Amino acid sequence: MQMIGGITMIPLSSKIEFVKYLREKIFHKNLKCIEVLAVVECTLNFGVVTYIDVADDKVSVWNADGEVFWIRLDDIIEINYHPREEDVCLAIEAKNEVKVQFYVE
Repeated sequence: MQMIGGITMIPLSSKIEFVKYLREKIFHKNLKCIEVLAVVECTLNFGVVTYIDVADDKVSVWNADGEVFWIRLDDIIEINYHPREEDVCLAIEAKNEVKVQFYVE
């Protein structure tokens, strides 16, 4: 882990592992939703993941309707590949007390 400005950042190897996980585990899968828990909470009914892109230290997850969810890799503090919540395949903690959960069907 790397500490920048008092916030622990994930190392490059974890970023690579995260992108690899996305491509192997959710690409072409039906995401029931992506839930973002922060000051303002929102749930994105997402659908089938049709494209995953990595550019400018940001990963983008696209669905068939052209909707996109993206997160900066430098904002990720922790990645949980085995969350305890039912139907959650991936949970991310990010800067500013943001938590993102990916639900699969």
